[in-house]
Amino acid sequence: MHASEKAFSPPLRQAPPSKAEKVAWSFFDFANTAFNTLIVDLVFGTYFLRVICAHRTDATWLFGCALFVCQTLVGVISPLLGALVDVTGKKKRILSISYAICILSTASLAAMGEGDVWSSLIAFMAASVGYAFAENLTASFLPELAPPQEIGRLSGLARALGNVGGFLSVVAASPLMSPGFTLANSGAIRLIFLLTAGIYCAAGLPTILFVRERACAAQQDWKGAVGASLLRLSRTFSKLFREARLRLFFGAFLLYATGAAMVMAMAALYGEMQIGLAGNEPVFLLLAIQTGGCVGAILFGFIEDALGSKRTLQLIVWIWFLGMGGFYFVQDKLAFYVVSAILGMGAGSLHSVSRAVVGILAPKNEHAEYFGLWGLFGRVAAGSGPLVFSLLSQRLHSFHTPMLASFVCFALSLGLLSALPALHSVDTDS
Repeated sequence: MHASEKAFSPPLRQAPPSKAEKVAWSFFDFANTAFNTLIVDLVFGTYFLRVICAHRTDATWLFGCALFVCQTLVGVISPLLGALVDVTGKKKRILSISYAICILSTASLAAMGEGDVWSSLIAFMAASVGYAFAENLTASFLPELAPPQEIGRLSGLARALGNVGGFLSVVAASPLMSPGFTLANSGAIRLIFLLTAGIYCAAGLPTILFVRERACAAQQDWKGAVGASLLRLSRTFSKLFREARLRLFFGAFLLYATGAAMVMAMAALYGEMQIGLAGNEPVFLLLAIQTGGCVGAILFGFIEDALGSKRTLQLIVWIWFLGMGGFYFVQDKLAFYVVSAILGMGAGSLHSVSRAVVGILAPKNEHAEYFGLWGLFGRVAAGSGPLVFSLLSQRLHSFHTPMLASFVCFALSLGLLSALPALHSVDTDS
């Protein structure tokens, strides 16, 4: 480490994490998955199209733009925010602010009805941004809570708990959705936003209360902290282009995350348009995905600790690559549920293993900064995947053929992962 870098690298207060603290940290995955499953994957998009924009023809375009702007904004800001919290030692404080923004904005969606186009989009974007920043900041605690040889296991178990949250939240909201996304049932649908805000608040509270802040501030004034953060960030991006393992991992991550986002964001719509799912059947689809995600997150957390991060990532991406064959070719509903559960297993494990890899790659005093990079590439992927699918679908007039684009993403990522060197933890004190 350079002497100038030590000047603003906060030392860590060494306090061994307890099992209770690890469990408290894991519950934020419960909160995150419940929010993402209900608000992003299932409820808001359909409610916006069918109720809020009941008499507009540009609803799909507006929703797509809002989603892309959210992901881009979070992606651009995440690395700087990560460097800033590393320098100031205020990770818990900024996490608490992001957590509160998500809760309040999600709850405010309950007041939105037909014609509230812009206010609902602003509330949705604020909730999504708060959720995304909170997810990145929570992930940056991971390398402080587990040693490298156990980091995959903890990440996987937390992700499994998250999938349980997604499953239970869908079950809880299902009675409110069963009459359909209609103007007549809009009151019941609006209750889902309050339900989600409550679940997110309750599940995230243990992390806010019991996970310790272990970094000490190296810069007390924010002006100096911003300058130090920008300097650190410039060095991190320099490392990204200079070090092969960072370049290869984040390149592969961008590709396979884009392919996964393309599939997961459009799964329910694809099921309705291509497979013929109707009524409550899209809910069963998401339950199958969450069940698979729970199994995958637990299973591959242990596999990662046994086989190593590189081999585990390659195995998961191969599952995605082969599973997409079934997703593309099946037409039977039951077979579609089974294949979706397999892809859900890949989705849960892909997130948890990738998060663990970033924890291994991140130097001791730069956790939030590296997870900010993870947020940057993850949000670019989350915005690009659905956008690419939408553009191809509009150009080709098909919901089927655009899914082939995901094959390309997974194939290219496998090529980069095959060139990735073995992964070992980084210790900047050495």
